[in-house]
Amino acid sequence: MFRILVLTVFLATVRDWPAQQPSELMLVNGAVYTVDEKNPWAEAVLVRGNEIVAVGTTATIEEAAGKGAQRIDLKGRLVLPGFIDTHVHLASAAQFHEFNLMRTATQDEFVRRVSELVKTLPDGEWVTGGLWGAYDQWDSGSSGGTARKEPFAPDMEMIEAVTPNHPVWISRFDGSEYAANRLALAKAGIDPENPAGNDGIEFIRDASNRFTGRMRGAGVRRAFNQVVPREFSYERRTRQTLHALEMAASHGVTTVSDMSDDMQLTLYRDLRRQGKLDVRIDFRYTLDRWEEVSALGIRTGSGDDWIRLGGLKGFIDGIMGTSAARFFEPYSHQPDNRGSWREMMKNKQGDVDPEYFYAFMKGADRAGLQITVHAIGDEANHLLLDFVERLEKDNGNRDRRFRLVHAQVVAPPDFSRIGQLGIIAEVQPFHLSDDMRWMEERIGSERCKNAYAFRSIQESGARLCFGSDWPGTSAAEYPINPMLALYAAVTRQTVNGTPAEGWFPDQRISLETAIRCHTLDAAYALFEERFRGSIEPGKLADLVVMSDNLFEIEPSELLTAHPVATIVDGKIVYRKDGF
Repeated sequence: MFRILVLTVFLATVRDWPAQQPSELMLVNGAVYTVDEKNPWAEAVLVRGNEIVAVGTTATIEEAAGKGAQRIDLKGRLVLPGFIDTHVHLASAAQFHEFNLMRTATQDEFVRRVSELVKTLPDGEWVTGGLWGAYDQWDSGSSGGTARKEPFAPDMEMIEAVTPNHPVWISRFDGSEYAANRLALAKAGIDPENPAGNDGIEFIRDASNRFTGRMRGAGVRRAFNQVVPREFSYERRTRQTLHALEMAASHGVTTVSDMSDDMQLTLYRDLRRQGKLDVRIDFRYTLDRWEEVSALGIRTGSGDDWIRLGGLKGFIDGIMGTSAARFFEPYSHQPDNRGSWREMMKNKQGDVDPEYFYAFMKGADRAGLQITVHAIGDEANHLLLDFVERLEKDNGNRDRRFRLVHAQVVAPPDFSRIGQLGIIAEVQPFHLSDDMRWMEERIGSERCKNAYAFRSIQESGARLCFGSDWPGTSAAEYPINPMLALYAAVTRQTVNGTPAEGWFPDQRISLETAIRCHTLDAAYALFEERFRGSIEPGKLADLVVMSDNLFEIEPSELLTAHPVATIVDGKIVYRKDGF
């Protein structure tokens, strides 16, 4: 079921790909929610090769199957289309899950994490990342308020015994502090016993005047930027990526829309040649590279069923986690701050210039590339809608499926514009479950009424597509687990079930709608609705078998529901619980 490739440069990379055509597979005696409006429920599915060929009753599927078909008795389990995550940063996620300290709370846990990692690394490999302290002020699952916990900061002396051959350089989540072991300090030429010789570095000591390995100041990053490798080795990144892809498949995710670097794209191609790519990739370059991408002959839909190109990602403003999302009015907790514009909004002279950014959009759109743009604050979203209106006038009306990424806080008059412009809101529902711990403190209750306003966006006539934003930001972790998205969209609660009635509950959406946003409407956002997103004959055989029937359990139980099998291209790539 492979389609003709647009790029001739791809042909040499796919001719030697291994055939992945498993024998016939029939899933019977189940509850199959197809997300097909004409035939929403069935009992069984027949897969031939990588294609769904029949959907119906157990009897009709068994009759249609060949003698050698593999028969799986679902025993009443729920089958859904494979989940499509429209927003991941997979290279970052791969590195993040190798080592992060976001939720670390004790020195013992810190030492254990470092010890486990260095055992897997050749001598000389750096340990970086960290991001400690992200959940110190408000713990995971908090709905805000004044609750605090004891802050954690790593004591680097504790890991010296396990890192004699591995330089370690890590940072606090907000970049206000850094920490290094002795080997890393030596490589950076930093001597904590000679403060005068370390310009721009403040050494942090404990109550007994002992250096903790932690530092602050602009000089820290300057020193380490000169010695820390900008890239991990290809072998290390391959290991990280394989682990990340396994995590995605374990959560029933069969396609991800990724924005990573060029090495990651090369890595995907290599894994595909080796028969190790078990999750489909929708790859996005950055918007400011549109001319380069266009010159390669790439258009929306270039590639094949496994690695697809043609989308571009732009950025307008910052994020809520660092109070950098751009608003019309100042932040409630920072009266002098309205947020900031991203570098892509600045011209070559370094001045904020909306026309400079719009030129990227206009050129990319005219070249037949799909545009997706990050916008979080109400002013940022308003400006972006202005740009889309201008595209309609300058380049004409066409099926561009512009994706408004996050659409996190929208000014009330702009909801109707989202629908009128046919925009797809690429949202990440779990953001609200995690972010509500500090949202009202930062922008106040009134503006929060229009935050993560999924029902208002839906009622405007716009489509929603769901993603995770995996692995998150420097201020928050967002796992690649569609159950978290469904739970957040349906309940608008934290993972601890607060507030009881939901946070601005009028914005809740139904479970059926939420599932569609993570499957068929997500496929539509990728121009792929003809090939995936629902369980229909002729579509790719990407399916997930769930532990529980999501339609028969309490909303809170969505948090413990999980896949027992994930099928990609007709092949079982993940199984659990004896499936």
